[in-house]
Amino acid sequence: MPQENVEVVRSLYAEWNGLYESGLPLRPMPDEIDRVFRDFLDEHFEVQLPADYPEGEQVFRGREGFGEFIARIADAWRKWRFEVERFLDADDGVVVFLRIRAEGGASQVPIQFETTHVWTVRGGRVKSLRAYRNRSQALEAAGLRG
Repeated sequence: MPQENVEVVRSLYAEWNGLYESGLPLRPMPDEIDRVFRDFLDEHFEVQLPADYPEGEQVFRGREGFGEFIARIADAWRKWRFEVERFLDADDGVVVFLRIRAEGGASQVPIQFETTHVWTVRGGRVKSLRAYRNRSQALEAAGLRG
């Protein structure tokens, strides 16, 4: 099951980056949100961003929250891409080391930063995503260090 969890998360990153590469504007279209929930996400999916992220500390829950999360990113950033460095199996989760490259929507100023995502996956469905700027904290939260 752990390798299946990694593949689910890997597919989500490919899906996300594919939207940007297509040149389509990234707006939370209801049919796209429905498809992502149908294919990957648990109905009660939750995203948690830390206080030191450019958008600040935030929590988004469920289908509506996911749409709001995407809308906020689309409003703030003209371009946004995940560059994955490494996937780590963490029992019912997946830890992902990555770099985010973005460009401001209004300013067009480029930004890049390292981050770590900790995904919780159960029964092939993604339950949550927690983002961390500090890799050690992310590893500890995933039970891989402590």
